[in-house]
Amino acid sequence: MSATTDDDAAAPDPDSVLAAFGLRGPATAVTAVGGAWSNRVYRLDAATASFALKELLNPWAEPRWAEWLGEALSFEQRAIAAGVAAPAPVPNPADGGCLAWVTRRGGTSPAAVRLHRWVDGEPFGAGPVQPDVAAWAGEVLATLHGLGIRPRDRSLFPVPDTSTASRWPELTDAARRSGAEWADQLAEIGPAVSILAELALQAGHRPEQEVMTHGDIDQKNLIATPHGPVLCDWDVAVPLVPRRELADVALSLGCWEAFDIARDVVRSYRQAGGDDTAFEPADLGQPMMIGLDWVAFNVERAIGLRPSGPAGAALAQGLVPELLAAVPRGLDVALRIARLMDP
Repeated sequence: MSATTDDDAAAPDPDSVLAAFGLRGPATAVTAVGGAWSNRVYRLDAATASFALKELLNPWAEPRWAEWLGEALSFEQRAIAAGVAAPAPVPNPADGGCLAWVTRRGGTSPAAVRLHRWVDGEPFGAGPVQPDVAAWAGEVLATLHGLGIRPRDRSLFPVPDTSTASRWPELTDAARRSGAEWADQLAEIGPAVSILAELALQAGHRPEQEVMTHGDIDQKNLIATPHGPVLCDWDVAVPLVPRRELADVALSLGCWEAFDIARDVVRSYRQAGGDDTAFEPADLGQPMMIGLDWVAFNVERAIGLRPSGPAGAALAQGLVPELLAAVPRGLDVALRIARLMDP
């Protein structure tokens, strides 16, 4: 059977992908997988196995993103060796890394891709997870943090800052000039943005407390399988202060409203040997500033300040109103976190 694909003529050529990773072919099908926001994901079926094929787009234009991926792969492999359920990455035979450059079906510029073994399962819904999943997540976080892995080169990774908050008025003005329907919403949450920046500054940068971790554990990166959850998308593995990531993950899995679920995550984490320091509002300063960077990223895509193409701009337009509405709600939770997380 010849390989089939979706309508995207710029998709990576499947046989080129298999060759780059030293895998047996031929490819029998390539199907686009929905739900990816920052990259493009496909299911690649070959003669003997199926793979998750990800085209890496580097949407943040990180100058050293390939090195970041290498550091993330090393951590991903050590996490799997420690028992964390995750799709198995496929290294390329050239240097053992995760990245390979391949041709596209349309013959345009090369595509940067990576492969994982395909995991059969279903995506998690957008709502709060079940208590058993919350307990699983707490154990996973305790395992990751317990590895105590420090980045070999901290300069590869972003340093927390409040630059997005500082340029919020500028972003608001740009949205108004573009005629965006949600421009007033940007202005209305300005005070909340300023308070978030104050919390982040209060928390400060604490590299001596950081360890490598997944960095994005939430519903979109979990696969439900008959054997339990599987954690995917390790590309942005990053050094974080454990308590800050715990607070963010716990609240995210409870959708920032199901605090019993959030407490289940924290309880499981601590029972598995994780840090039991009490939470403070400042612990959410850095995670929420990272979230604010994502808001600004989509605002810029939606109004044409950041190249994204028609599909990316349309996706951003749909995301922005909900992202903006979540900012003051998140701040309210952050300011009450000590009481909300009290078991």
